[in-house]
Amino acid sequence: MKSSPRTLAGLFALLAACHVEMATAASFCRWVTSAGSMTFRLNAGSVYVPRDAAAGHVIGEFDRSFAVPNAEGQSIHCENDIGSTLTFNAMATAPLFPGDLPPVNGEDVNGKVFMTGIDGIGARIKLEHPFDGMAADAFVPITEPTVPFNALLRAELPAAAPLRIDQLRGKLTLIKTGPIAPGPHTFDQALFGTRFSNLGNGFGFQLSGTVLQAQCGISSVSANPVSLGDWRTSDFGAVGSTTDAMPFNITLGNCDADPGDINVAWANIRLEPTNGSMPIPGVEGGFTLGAGSGASGVGIQILKADGLTPIALQREVPLAAISPGTTVLDLNARLYQTDPRVDAGTVKGSLNFTVSFH
Repeated sequence: MKSSPRTLAGLFALLAACHVEMATAASFCRWVTSAGSMTFRLNAGSVYVPRDAAAGHVIGEFDRSFAVPNAEGQSIHCENDIGSTLTFNAMATAPLFPGDLPPVNGEDVNGKVFMTGIDGIGARIKLEHPFDGMAADAFVPITEPTVPFNALLRAELPAAAPLRIDQLRGKLTLIKTGPIAPGPHTFDQALFGTRFSNLGNGFGFQLSGTVLQAQCGISSVSANPVSLGDWRTSDFGAVGSTTDAMPFNITLGNCDADPGDINVAWANIRLEPTNGSMPIPGVEGGFTLGAGSGASGVGIQILKADGLTPIALQREVPLAAISPGTTVLDLNARLYQTDPRVDAGTVKGSLNFTVSFH
């Protein structure tokens, strides 16, 4: 028997290995130069605040704009694909003022004022582009761009046009938070740091400057006692009639004031009757005769420089903006008829005055 050949058929499969690369989302911030950190240092210069200003008063200029480069010459680039989100965090490194402050120019600043290391001097920082959400390629703050705050960026930032961060723009407001000791005060304080997506530490912010208090030193009265002149009883007609106003002044010396008139301090005067003199009810700026007087039926009235406007007693009244060097406060005084009958005699009255600066 013949054997029939058997056919052995072999099959094999040729399999092609395909390597498919999936596109990864580009959503990160990175150092363009060397990895590390960068610091923005702002020098506020010399700024003034009236010596007796209340807490919440602006020191220097409100929302003073700044734009500063970083000290290290570094740069951060951020790229982002549609559908991805980058994060930014501005975190306090200096303590925030723990007390309550009144609104500053109508804005609530509580929880947003840094302590500078000098008692009574605080700082508020607002950041601008690219952290204020005002442009298409900006981080959008979750609340407002007042440090400390967090922000998100969802806009597309291709590698060809990344967001570049190498300078810092913002607004600075120095705020009086409480009593400030006498003398000039210089501060240099790190206030906050930052973090970016995939980057960790970003940049820090350092603020320096000198705060001076606007005030004057010695004071002198042009004439003490002030002469009110000699008058006949017939010069008076009825209750409310007055004599001519007699000018005098108080000179304030050694005045330290803002030469740029950015934060103007006003000299305020408070007049307190003394030595037997008392306020005359219903007569603004009027006070009774005091010890040593022989006349009756008249009192004395204090007026501003115009010789017409009375100066209220027992409260602070602004008179003039102080200037560097010497400031003169011009005043007037006159007799004021208080009774239908006026009797001749010596007229004497006394006031204590206190000058404050607001």
